[in-house]
Amino acid sequence: MSRFVLALLLGATLYVASLVAWPIERVEVAGNAHLERARVLELADLYPGDPWLWATQGRLKALRNDPWVLEARLERPRVGAVRIVVRERVPVATLETPEGPVGLAADGTRLPGAQPTGPVIEGFGHDRTLEALQIAALMPTAKRIAYNPAGFTVDWEGRHLWIRNLENLRVWLPRVNMMRGNDVAIYSWGVSIRR
Repeated sequence: MSRFVLALLLGATLYVASLVAWPIERVEVAGNAHLERARVLELADLYPGDPWLWATQGRLKALRNDPWVLEARLERPRVGAVRIVVRERVPVATLETPEGPVGLAADGTRLPGAQPTGPVIEGFGHDRTLEALQIAALMPTAKRIAYNPAGFTVDWEGRHLWIRNLENLRVWLPRVNMMRGNDVAIYSWGVSIRR
């Protein structure tokens, strides 16, 4: 019984010592471009004066839930110092919604406050935004990608392309880039060109 009380007393002493003796003296934030440093600290809930030993990866849960954050990790380079390393998502396209344009990351995550960039994606019917983003990756000069239940229409380099699905584009795109014509339609059986 006395060993248990001693262990409990020692544990309590170490806990209090960790709160007082080893506080966080400096918090660094690295890798953030869109998110402000203050916002990263707020989401991580880590500030100078907090106990250094209790600065763990679990403190970054709210930060990792932010749509801009692709990855976040906590490093403790030395006693009293912590570093929050953030890798942010980057907008690659703009999604037209009834509420207005929204930036999209390559994985389809909506990025609030993103500046319009890349091709404009719009459509109706079953959501095909991820396919449209893959089309944008295959056709980096695309200006607009519209989808509907029948397929996709892509405006690029002053030309118009219609495709039923992404697989047809992957098969025929190398040949389409060499063909001349304003309107191109890709089918499973081949390509139709209107000059």
